[in-house]
Formats: sequence, C-alpha cells, structure tokens
Amino acid sequence: MTITAAWVRTLKNCKELVVVTDSRLNGGKKMDCGQKLLTLPRSDAFICFAGGIDWAYPLMHQVVNAISTYEKSATRAQDITVLKSHVLKVFDDLLTTVHGASGDEGIPSAKFLFGGYSWIRKEFLIWRIHYHVPNLRNPPKSKFEHAKLVKELSHFVAEPAKTWHGQPWIFSGDEEYEDEARQRLTKLLHERGRSPEQVENFKFDWEPFEVVRDMLRDVAGDSFKFRNGHIGGAPQVLKVYEHLNARYLGVEWKKSDGEGRDVYVCGRRTLAYETPMLWILDPDTLVSRHPYYSAKADEQTEQPSSELDVPMV
Repeated sequence: MTITAAWVRTLKNCKELVVVTDSRLNGGKKMDCGQKLLTLPRSDAFICFAGGIDWAYPLMHQVVNAISTYEKSATRAQDITVLKSHVLKVFDDLLTTVHGASGDEGIPSAKFLFGGYSWIRKEFLIWRIHYHVPNLRNPPKSKFEHAKLVKELSHFVAEPAKTWHGQPWIFSGDEEYEDEARQRLTKLLHERGRSPEQVENFKFDWEPFEVVRDMLRDVAGDSFKFRNGHIGGAPQVLKVYEHLNARYLGVEWKKSDGEGRDVYVCGRRTLAYETPMLWILDPDTLVSRHPYYSAKADEQTEQPSSELDVPMV
C-alpha cells in the first residue's frame, strides 16, 4: 500500500502545492522503487495512488492520455475543478471494460490523490478519489438484483481535503498509516508551538514531509518492518507552483548499505554518472540544492523562498 501526503506550503510571498509519497510496491514481492506520483500533461496538476497497482496503473495512465489528447484539458482551458469531473468520468467509463472478475476482484482497490491549481478560484485544490459502493437501505430480496443494483449505483467520487485555517492538507494510504501520520503531524506541530490551536495565522511548511520521512526511516531501521511493512523506499516529492508548472524534486536518501547518501528521483536511485537536472532536497535541513546554478557545489543551495527566482529546467 502507501502513505501519501499533500498540502499547501506557504512561502514569503506565494504558495505551492507539495505532494510526498513512499516508493514501495507490494504483491508477490516488495519493490522499493515504484513511481506512485505523476505530474499530468497540462503541468498544473498531479495524481498519485494508494492500493492495488493492478487497478491504479491502468487508470492513472489512461487519465494521462485522456488529458494530453483533449485540447481543452491539455491547454488548461479546462479548470482543475472541471478536470476533476472529467477524471471521474474517465475512471467510471474504464470500469465498463472490466470483465471476468470473481467476487470482490471487480471492485477497485485503489484510491487516488488528485489536485492542482485552479485559475478560476485562484487557489490550490486537493481531492481524495475513491470508489464508492452504496449501502442500500431497502435492497431487493433477490441477491442477483441486489448485486446488479449496487453495481449500477457504484461510482468513483472525489472528496475535498480537509483544511486548517484555510490551509488544505491530507494523508492517504492504508488506514493504519493514515492514522499514524495524522497523530505524528499533530504531535509535531504542538511540540513546535505551531499547531492551528496555538497560532493565529497557521501555515504549513515542510511538516507533512517530515512525518512521511520519519515513518519511512522507521521502516528502514527495523528489520521486521522492512520485511513486512507496506510502505518503504525513498520519499517521492512533487511541487505544483502558482505559475502553473509542476516539478519533481530529487531527495538525498540513505544508501541501502548504510554508508552515505544517494540521490533518488521518483523512488529510483540515480546512477553514479547521472546528474539530475532538478532541485535536490536534503531531508534533514529541508534546504534544496541544484547542480547547475553554481560552479561550487557548496554554493548550490536554495532557501525556502529563493527557488522561484532561478530558471527551472
């Protein structure tokens, strides 16, 4: 499964939507380099998943294709609020092609986080998309008729993320991981005196990332959790900006042998000869560096508000 966080981070003069997820795929084996987070072709939105990859990958990639081949969406003339409805329609239509499923195999086991910047509402929006199966109050007596009616009424729905003082945020994934993440976030903010109850003008910085980071480190540092946990690998990070562009961040992450760090992008460890053309986040200092904007490596850093002042590649 997955642990994912999405929230709006406030800088000095602007805001940005940040999305973080783990990299573990589960099945007959565990794979700690699965890309779960995609920037959409229109560049102002993202989608990521939690749950069964047999459902998630086909649905996500068809949505990517649907956006790139539909001019209104590809050009961003279709606002993110309308795009959300388009995504739901695409998902529901794709379900009509599923056949031969037995039992609950025909019920989608994946859920998604979806969001981006609304040029109409002038704000970032985040939704959790999941498959809704209604609980009928007066079901037909026939099991066949009951199953048929439930199938007809079942559909994908999008629920907006909760907000604190107008700041949207959400965790998604296994229920146990969601609960743990929310508890960790509440504790972290209280310990720093920055919770919504403690400050008048509440704003998020990197706190949800720190929660996911620490959960993944707990898994990596415990042999039992590493073998049996449903989350793992390096964090994947994406930012969506108010100028309608989305960019991945690389993350410095501890090597599997415990000696030093490597740079990971979308869960994949970059090879020794690769120099990623993107900002690379230090998960401890929460400061990013870029390998192409300075001749000296120790000068290639960006403070929280300066990244937007440098050309993006």
